[in-house]
Amino acid sequence: MIFISPLRSITFASTAPIGTRTLSALFRVLAIVIALHARFPPVSAFKPVSAAVPDFATGTSRSSTGKRSSTCTQLAGTFSSSDNADSGRNMAHAQRIGFLGCGTIASAIATGLATQSSTPIASIVTTRRSESKSSALEAQFPNLVTVHDDNQSIVDEADVIFVCVLPEQTSEVLRSLTFDNSRHTVISLVSTSTLAQLREDTRLSEDRIYKCICLPAVARHEGVCLITPKSTNDYDDHNQNNQSVVLRLLDSLGGYVEASTEEQMSVMMVPSGLMGSFYGMMKQSRDWLMENGGDISQSDASYLVGRLFYGMVVDAERKCRQEDAMEELIEEQTPGGLNEQALRNWEGLGALDSLDVVQDALLQRISGKGDGNLEK
Repeated sequence: MIFISPLRSITFASTAPIGTRTLSALFRVLAIVIALHARFPPVSAFKPVSAAVPDFATGTSRSSTGKRSSTCTQLAGTFSSSDNADSGRNMAHAQRIGFLGCGTIASAIATGLATQSSTPIASIVTTRRSESKSSALEAQFPNLVTVHDDNQSIVDEADVIFVCVLPEQTSEVLRSLTFDNSRHTVISLVSTSTLAQLREDTRLSEDRIYKCICLPAVARHEGVCLITPKSTNDYDDHNQNNQSVVLRLLDSLGGYVEASTEEQMSVMMVPSGLMGSFYGMMKQSRDWLMENGGDISQSDASYLVGRLFYGMVVDAERKCRQEDAMEELIEEQTPGGLNEQALRNWEGLGALDSLDVVQDALLQRISGKGDGNLEK
């Protein structure tokens, strides 16, 4: 609860004398106001839960279960909608987060966690490599992020640990560390790691091990996290078991989808490998504009293509909870119009079928059944 007195000044419009009873009542009100100000400090006395002030407001995120996670701005003059007692309970369960490896994805997750407001974060510790990423995080969130040179110190000072090292380093790094099964939860972002291997390397029980995949957009709470194994408990804001903690953290990054098995997760990982293809298509369209559009500048062409594709993606995202969202969006194209014709041309050229070939190759690599390369 935050109490802000509305009584900045009192002006009497009437010149009529004020009776003794009226003055007595007024002084009682003032006494209450003063007492409340002493009990509840001004807004500026509070700090954001994560000790990091974002420069943007977040909205709401939806998990795969359909549960909304409310978020709010952490700007001066605002605070959580919960009262002081609830805030104290939340801080008692504030999460200590660690990162083994600090590349692009680790930096994005750390940034997203530092700037969200739905789940309290007590601290974030990360290894130095890569130094440019870790140094930037420490500079941006000096009261929240610390950088260490020793991997074991990350484990000692964190309860939830994200593994973001190279695939060939994973087992060696994890085997050299000592974990505590009573408090540690490990979330691996290494695409080739398996739950069984992670359990063997960390010596943690199966309910303490997770695999996760996400894209850099989680830094802005706009992405989605794919995770396995699937939780055996319902998502609960007040439940403090490690499964609920993990889901709550991922929900704060934009949302999550749970895969029932590692095999299912491998299939669901494939679309995350199409980011480069998506940007490549945008670049191809931009370059075509410059080649055929006379004096169109590269900056104008990039802006036009970027904004057009952004609008398309936003429309798809707004309907993504509908089972037939993609079919509905296609049906919205005007019969005989440019968009409908372009789609038919793509189909006639076999371009959409070739996308399946590319996805099949990605799945082969993810599953360890091939290198993902297609013969020319």
